[in-house]
Amino acid sequence: MKNHFFLLPIMIALMCGCAKNISDPLVEKDPVNMDSIYQEPTDPFLGTPDKMSVVMVSASKVIYNQWQNFFVHPEDSYIMIWPSENRKLVIKDVDKAIKGIVTDEITKTEVETNFVHKGTGITFQDLIPGKYTVAVILNEDLENGKKAYSTKEITVKQYGKIYMKKIFSYNIKDNEFEEWTTKLIEK
Repeated sequence: MKNHFFLLPIMIALMCGCAKNISDPLVEKDPVNMDSIYQEPTDPFLGTPDKMSVVMVSASKVIYNQWQNFFVHPEDSYIMIWPSENRKLVIKDVDKAIKGIVTDEITKTEVETNFVHKGTGITFQDLIPGKYTVAVILNEDLENGKKAYSTKEITVKQYGKIYMKKIFSYNIKDNEFEEWTTKLIEK
C-alpha cells in the first residue's frame, strides 16, 4: 500500500505537466524570412585587395525536399562572361553558348569567349573596366530545368567588385530563359 501512495504524486505531476490543448499546433511554424533565401553574405569582398576588380558569380536552384520544404541548392552550371561594350549579346543556341559562343544582335556576328567555367560559382579577377554580359546555364543532369539559362549585363568599374547570384525557380522548364531577379552587391 505504501508503494501506491508514493506513485500517486508522480502521476498527478505527470498529468498536470503534460496537459496539451487540442488547438495547439503539433509543429510550430517558423516564420520564413524571404530576404534570407538569397543567402547573401554581409561582405563577400572581405579580404579582397582594394586595387583589384572582382566579379563573383554563383548559381543555385530552388528545390523541395520530401517534406515539401524549399531551400536553395547550389547547382553545377556553366558560367560565362563576355566583354559587351557596344554590343547586344544574346543566346540564340544554348549548346553554342555552353561552348562560349553567343550572337551580337547589332552586327549579326558570333562572339566567342574563353571564360567558360562549369561549377557552382567562380570569381573573375582583374577585368578591364567596361560592360560585360554574364550568362549562367544549368547543366543537363537535372530533373527539370535542363540547360535553362539567364543572362545579365554588368558594368565593371576600375577596381570594382560585383557579387551576383542567380537562383533559378523550381518550375523552370528545359532550355527556358529566366530573368536575373536577385540583386547585385556592388562595391
